[in-house]
Amino acid sequence: MENLVNILDSFYPGWKERKYVDRVIAILNKLIIPTYPFLDARIENNRAIFPEEWNQIITALKEAHFFKLFVPPEYGGQKSSEQEIYFMMELLGYASPGLGIIFVSHGRAIDVVLSGSEQQKEEYLPRMAEGEFGAIAITEEKAGSDASAVGLRAQKVGLHYLFNGQKIYISNSGLARIYAILVNTKGVRGPRSLSVFIVENDLAGFSIKGLSEKEGLKILPTGQLLFKDTLVPAKNLIGNEGRGLILTMNVIDRGRIHIAGICCGLAYRIFREIYKYAHRRRQFDHPLTSSQDISFQVSEMFTRINAARGLCLHALRQFSAPYYRISSSQAKLFATQMVMDVASKAQILMGGRGYFKNDLVNQLSSDARGMEYLEGTSNIQKMIIARELLRIYYKEKIV
Repeated sequence: MENLVNILDSFYPGWKERKYVDRVIAILNKLIIPTYPFLDARIENNRAIFPEEWNQIITALKEAHFFKLFVPPEYGGQKSSEQEIYFMMELLGYASPGLGIIFVSHGRAIDVVLSGSEQQKEEYLPRMAEGEFGAIAITEEKAGSDASAVGLRAQKVGLHYLFNGQKIYISNSGLARIYAILVNTKGVRGPRSLSVFIVENDLAGFSIKGLSEKEGLKILPTGQLLFKDTLVPAKNLIGNEGRGLILTMNVIDRGRIHIAGICCGLAYRIFREIYKYAHRRRQFDHPLTSSQDISFQVSEMFTRINAARGLCLHALRQFSAPYYRISSSQAKLFATQMVMDVASKAQILMGGRGYFKNDLVNQLSSDARGMEYLEGTSNIQKMIIARELLRIYYKEKIV
């Protein structure tokens, strides 16, 4: 991990000297990396259940003020720059990609609350800065790539909204206490029918169901949110009715860069493992790295990792600029394809060893394949890029 820290510091000189960086790196090295192979989560009785090592990890992260990095100082946090949060996501991707996704979902819920009223921010952000997890819930069986097809219904009843329906494939299910949920408040299909509410985990009629076991990202609790005549206070509406899709899409743009960062950290971990193996493994009295073919493959891995990182850092510089959406989608598209390619090549280079379930490279490769489905698949990123290009060049009347 030391090499990765030095690489990141070269892009942001002085970053690694910050006090919180040393504390977080120590936690990653001592608690998270050693437990990565066997840490998993399941959902029972509406709660995510983890091995006992989980509590030790989260307690250490709280003591290191890690949760505060996502929240502005005026609400109990110590908000870091976008670059610093991105670097943390790369480190989490190296140590435990699933844990990185947990904090991406948590961070997106914080972003949603930051779009709310002052009262909402004062109520929820201090709790999230102290370690209460958040989650963002958009996906449904019939509303995955097409978020405008959301069917979870929220009907106004006096000072409440009555929720009926469900969400599925939701990260941090059973772990989060604060959910930012996209719902339909008009009863008809369309983007202007959607709104966002903050929903706490203890409301009557709100339950959480576990899904079948995932191939990778075992530590990430992923489940189904069920609502049956659940009364949610009207004061929990974020912004105005009908503005939910715009709000959540803006939030997800930031999440895509963080997912891409996790991919870069994960790919670097795979690269390090395969490089050590290739240098140690001997065939015909020579290490594998002496083979030109293998050395070329390793060189290509490293180059593509840095290319993906470059796209991420470019996207971070576009924050709040007109090209931010296209930049974040480019970063996510390239990084997810890159990490899957790196993982596939690494498993082949490992030979038969890479096919065994308990092999570390095999486990990391399973995590790599899961990145494709988070914050929009590669085809969705291509669609967004094409749409944004059309919008940009149509204004210039280029045909």
